[in-house]
Amino acid sequence: MEMSSPPPYTTSEVVSVAKDVILEPLSPIPKRAEASVGIREIPRTPSPTPSEFAVLHPGPFNFRRMLDWRYWFTKQWLIRFLILTFAVLFALVFTEYRQDLANAFAPVAHWMRGLPAGWLIPIALMIILSFPPLFGHEIVGILVGLVWGFEIGFGIMAAGTILGELISFFVFRYWCAARGEKLEQTSMRYASIATVVRKGGFKMVLIMRYSAIPSHFSTAVFSTCGISLLSFCAAAVLALPKQFIVVLLGTTLNEEDGANNRTGKLIVDLSLIVTILCTVGGLWYINRRCKAVLPEVVYARRKARQRKLAANVTRVSTTGSPDPSPVEANYDAPTGLPGEVSPTV
Repeated sequence: MEMSSPPPYTTSEVVSVAKDVILEPLSPIPKRAEASVGIREIPRTPSPTPSEFAVLHPGPFNFRRMLDWRYWFTKQWLIRFLILTFAVLFALVFTEYRQDLANAFAPVAHWMRGLPAGWLIPIALMIILSFPPLFGHEIVGILVGLVWGFEIGFGIMAAGTILGELISFFVFRYWCAARGEKLEQTSMRYASIATVVRKGGFKMVLIMRYSAIPSHFSTAVFSTCGISLLSFCAAAVLALPKQFIVVLLGTTLNEEDGANNRTGKLIVDLSLIVTILCTVGGLWYINRRCKAVLPEVVYARRKARQRKLAANVTRVSTTGSPDPSPVEANYDAPTGLPGEVSPTV
């Protein structure tokens, strides 16, 4: 039996390396290479969040929801009920117990009228009440009309309103600007109002002053939206007739019922109707404009999220560690909707 020959072996030359020769790598590796972010590494514009998608595409109104008690016991409806209840009770009390109110406020009226500078008291009260969430300008206006009458009372009301709004405007502009910017980033409602004010300018400022939106809230929006002081002062002066009905209601407390007072009551009723129509109409127009700019507001929020994500990617590529700050504080889970929603007005 023949044995198989062993496989042939190949010989290789052994290259001797001198001791003084230092081998270098083909590509040098520096201790810290400069990183650059390519266009593919930058994330695309994020999709709308569930809340943003619900705002952009509201579904049909479901009447069956109104049959559920949970629909009515929400924060929004509770606030509406409180405002409506307060308005109805105020109208009933002021109509049925007008003379009783006059008798109750008579000692205060005589005391304030007897002071040398008693008119400074309601002005100081209106300045304090100009800061949210305080309220009560209307009550002060009724008291002023009761004590000083219409002519002097309206002058006091106008001075207190202008001074209070100016002080509130400067406080919010120079001490609360960062808070306004943060609120604009987190609240779509506030962001839409701010966008409407910036686009509308003086016209929108004047409409908002006449609307049912509280004046101290609108002043906070104006001061943080870049509205000029001249436009704000002009709108505040032109909106003073809104205080006309408040002082006029106070003057009626001093008048007794009779045939000679029918003209005064008619003027009060007509002024009240016009004021209500102006406030409701202004609020309807503002809500309409806010709905029109919602796509633009949502798109701006998505682009802000994209910038934060791009900055985070750049930081990871440069330092190897992510940004310790969150990408977005108020961020919902993505909906996974393909594509982007271009801003339309």
